[in-house]
Parts: sequence; structure tokens; C-alpha cells
Amino acid sequence: MGSTAVLLLRLFSRLPLSFNHWVGRCLGALVWRFGKRERQVALANLQFCFPDSDREWRQRIARQSIMSMGEAMLEAPRLWHLSSEQLMRRLENPDVLEEILAVYRQGKGLVIASPHLGSWEYAGLLFAAHTAMISLFRPPKHERAGDYIKKARQRTGGVLVPTDGSGIRALSRALIRGDCMGMLPDQEPSRGNGVYADFFGRPAYTMFLLPRLVQKRRPPVFFVFSERLAGGRFRLHSLRAEEALYSADPATACAALNRSVETLIRLRIDQYNWNYKRFLAQPDGSDIYKQGNDSPESEV
Repeated sequence: MGSTAVLLLRLFSRLPLSFNHWVGRCLGALVWRFGKRERQVALANLQFCFPDSDREWRQRIARQSIMSMGEAMLEAPRLWHLSSEQLMRRLENPDVLEEILAVYRQGKGLVIASPHLGSWEYAGLLFAAHTAMISLFRPPKHERAGDYIKKARQRTGGVLVPTDGSGIRALSRALIRGDCMGMLPDQEPSRGNGVYADFFGRPAYTMFLLPRLVQKRRPPVFFVFSERLAGGRFRLHSLRAEEALYSADPATACAALNRSVETLIRLRIDQYNWNYKRFLAQPDGSDIYKQGNDSPESEV
């Protein structure tokens, strides 16, 4: 299985990015049609976050979101093999990148928080090409595929560290040196590593790793996403973190984190990963995904 995965990754690394996007959209359309689990999760999330929206809108956004995830999956192998110069040529608004890099050059460190929105692979590779960037990496089950992905993601200069205590210490040391730290801020953490904070008006178990790492030294934090455009191009969006993100109170800091992520998502709701069980852990123990399994809302 690992060998097959590597062969597919190598194949898509050699194909034009626009073609990979087209294949990804087709794959996403198939998943929408036949992937009951993915369809139900996306619709449950959208109904939970936008209870006043109509069913047609939720169906449309859910389908577009799953197709966007297909693009994200198949664009990655090609992006991993582009040079720094080739990545830059695909950026629609390099001025936004330069504004962030100007802050980085002040030597106070930098955190790039890129949610599962648009092309987070492009964002990571782009900043790794211009900063001393370090990020957490959890390899897939198959060791050979994991080795391939890790090596490919580090091609533009980024460093990947494991998602354990040693990796977290490496992130902390990087910020002390004034380097750049990359993080995905919208994943549900394991029990004991988060607090509940509103996300689209709903309680979401939210990681306090990011606020904890930046609280003492207060490096600049930018929430960033790369909007996927036609023709294999990208537009960078950024939002500087609220002061509340540095709060010693985890609930206050995590609420600020979620507000920033939500602001970016609202720019392109259709490019967010809505088929991820972001609200799996609820304070009252309810399961919004189980509740939605027998609902007409889950039907095509």
C-alpha cells in the first residue's frame, strides 16, 4: 500500500497543477455522490454552524467544499516539487507576503497559523521558502509514504518535527531564536489539551498549544490562508492575531484564535474542510454527527 501511494504521489508531482485541480474536483464530485460519511459530516457541520441557512445553500457549499478538498489532496504532490521561484510566480498578491516578511525580519519570531482552508500546503511551502520555518508533522501509517511526504514538504527549506514533546520543545526553541513556526490551528486536540470556545457560535474543543507557545515571548502571529484561484494561481489572505490570543486565560486566548480562523473562513466558506468532525467533542456529550445520520438533511 505504501509503495502504491508513493507511485501515485510521484505521478501527480509530474502533472500540470491545473490538471491536478481538475482531477481533484472530479474526485470530490464522486466523493460527494457516493461518500455517504463525508457528505453527512459536511452537511451536519454546516447545519450546526449556519442553522438559519436554507438546505439548498448547505448542499451547494458542502459539495463545493468536498471538491475543494479533492483539489487540496491532488495539488500537494505538484506543489511539493515546485521551486521557490515557481511558487512565487503563482502568487497573485506578493505584497501581502512581503508585509508579513517585513515583520519577520524584525527578529521577534513569527507564527503562521494556516487553517484547513484553501491551499494550506501552498501557504506552508511559500513561507518555508522565505523564513527559517518549523512545523509539526504526523506521518501517515505507511512509513514509506510518510518518508516521501516529509522529504517533499521540506524541499523549500522547512523543518518538520514530530507531534510529541520533543517536537513542541523544538517549536519553542525556534521562537526563542526568532524563527518562524507554522501551525494548523483548527484541529480538535486530544482530551486535556484544549478548552471549549465558540466557533461559528457553537462550542468547539480548541487547542491551547498555540496560545501557550506565544504567551511568554509574544511573537507576532498571523492567521493566513491561500485562496485557490483559476489557472493554478493563489491569493494570500492574512489577519494579525488579536491581543487576546496572548492572554494567560486559555478560554480567552482560544476564543480569539477561533474568531480569527472564522474570519478567514467567511472569505471563502466553500474552500474550508467541512467534512472534518470539528465539533465531535461537545460539552453535553451529544454527537451532532450521529444525530444527522438519519436526517433528510444528509440525503442528496
